[in-house]
Amino acid sequence: MSLTEIQLPLYWPAALGVALLLASGIAILLGIRLRRTIEDSDDLVESLRSDNRSVYRQLQAYHRELSARERDLSEARETIEQQRREKADLQATIDHRLRRPLDAVHSTLNLLARSGDEGAAQRVSIARRQLQTGLQALDEIRHPGEQEVATVKPSAVPPGGAGLKVLLVEASAEGSLLKPLEARGHRVQRETDGIDGADAALRDRFDLILLDSRLPLIDGVEAAGRIRRGSGPELPIFAMVAGLRPGDRERYRARGLTGVLSRPVSDDRLQQLLKWTLGRARKSAGRERRPRPTRLLNNSTLMRQRDTLGHLPFAELLSDRTASLPRKVTALTSALTGRHWLDAAKMARALSASADEIGLEAIAARLRSLSARLSIDSEREYCRHQRTELLKLMRSSVQQLKAWREKNVHTERTLE
Repeated sequence: MSLTEIQLPLYWPAALGVALLLASGIAILLGIRLRRTIEDSDDLVESLRSDNRSVYRQLQAYHRELSARERDLSEARETIEQQRREKADLQATIDHRLRRPLDAVHSTLNLLARSGDEGAAQRVSIARRQLQTGLQALDEIRHPGEQEVATVKPSAVPPGGAGLKVLLVEASAEGSLLKPLEARGHRVQRETDGIDGADAALRDRFDLILLDSRLPLIDGVEAAGRIRRGSGPELPIFAMVAGLRPGDRERYRARGLTGVLSRPVSDDRLQQLLKWTLGRARKSAGRERRPRPTRLLNNSTLMRQRDTLGHLPFAELLSDRTASLPRKVTALTSALTGRHWLDAAKMARALSASADEIGLEAIAARLRSLSARLSIDSEREYCRHQRTELLKLMRSSVQQLKAWREKNVHTERTLE
């Protein structure tokens, strides 16, 4: 009984302890859940901030595009108003300085025809017909919208029949050159902004590129610069400018464009440009009738370097490059895998220069193209997928370079 009397009062502390343990466990669980909720909230806030920044950048791009379109609209209005004034001046000139004197001559000829002299009447009749033709021509000039549209002659298409391949980059379909170019038998690819235009020019080969000076996302001059860096100086690139001002042609040529066309482009000017491009394309086709395939090695570069540096220094240079270039190309592919685009572009430029120095022509060309494509956002994923092909080309180039070195470069052991 004494033991029982001692144990009975211990139930309450035990129950209290269990309750405290349960309360502590519940508090810990609630604290863990609260901490997870806070972490999830922080992640959600960060995601919302990232989305907000992305939306803000898109809004800025749309605002810039809207501002550019407003400027284009203002310039187009000024151009239309100027053309209206010029048309009114031309009609006034035709009426006051040409039409009225010709009408007076017509009246005089009518008086001479009624004079009774048969010989004079015949000559007057011929003069009246000639004068009437001139008056009709003046009426056509005064009302150009009523003239019939001249059809394009097949002479605009080359005798071979394929026509030119033209890249047309226009911000608006109004006043587009798409139909005039296709009517002349040429193949036209049309893009509507500067980035897509530059991407298309770097992906495919064109005989002629026509682009507006003002384009969404990037303007025509910047797009032309990207195209020029990737395709070289030979490709004809023409800017189409509304409201061309004195000195604009020189400024655009200094930025890498071949020439400038004034908007709206007249049929005569377009025909002249196409004729010039066709002649250029025919000459280029004649030169490239037997195209030289891209070589893995440029033997003339290797021979020149060997004779310039000497056998031993050149052998050391080849040994260093054959060992380091594969590692650096592997590092480049790792940068592409991790989407470190700027680092990859710098590495590709440096590697192309190193490969060119020892005559690795194919891999150098591929690396230059890769570097140019990495500057374009939409091309970067394509570059990332070229990693395996790049590694294979590097291995093949190095194998051929080692074989060439064994045949053409004397080592120190051989000289001894």
